[in-house]
Amino acid sequence: MPIPFVIDNQQHRMADALNELLAQSVAQPLDIATAYFTISGYRLVKQRLHMADPFRLLLGAEP
Repeated sequence: MPIPFVIDNQQHRMADALNELLAQSVAQPLDIATAYFTISGYRLVKQRLHMADPFRLLLGAEP
C-alpha cells in the first residue's frame, strides 16, 4: 500500500500509515521526536513498533 500524501484520520489513518512503514522496516533502527503522545495512539502501533531495533522516543515539553 502506498503511503497517502495527506493523512486526515478520516479517509487515511495515521496508525495505518505508521503500521505500513513499520512493516517495511522490521529490525531497523527507529527514532521518533514528537511533542504529542497518547496511550491510545501507542496501542494502535505498539505491536509493530516493538519490532524496530532499536527504538527511541524523544518527547518534547511543549507542542
